[in-house]
Amino acid sequence: MIEMLVQSRPGHVELLPALPAAWADDGSIRGAGVRGGFVLDLRWRHGRPTEATPHSVGGRTTTVSYAGATRRIHLAPGGSVTLRNLAP
Repeated sequence: MIEMLVQSRPGHVELLPALPAAWADDGSIRGAGVRGGFVLDLRWRHGRPTEATPHSVGGRTTTVSYAGATRRIHLAPGGSVTLRNLAP
C-alpha cells in the first residue's frame, strides 16, 4: 500500500507514483520508512503533494521527486526538512 504513495531506492524518493483516485482529494501519511535511511511524512491535496518532510535516520543525501520535478536534500543524521511546492 505504501508503495502506491512513496516509492524509494537508496538516493531517490518518488512521491505519489500510483495514488488511487479515491484517495486523491486530500490525505497524508506519517512515518513511512524509505530506503536510504529516511522516514517520510507526506501530505497531498487534489492528487499533488503539498508538503513532504523527510527525516534522516542515518541517511544523508537523497533526491525527492514528483512528476519530473526533483529536489536534492542533504541532512545530518537526526535532521529533517519540509519541502513545499513540489508540483511542477
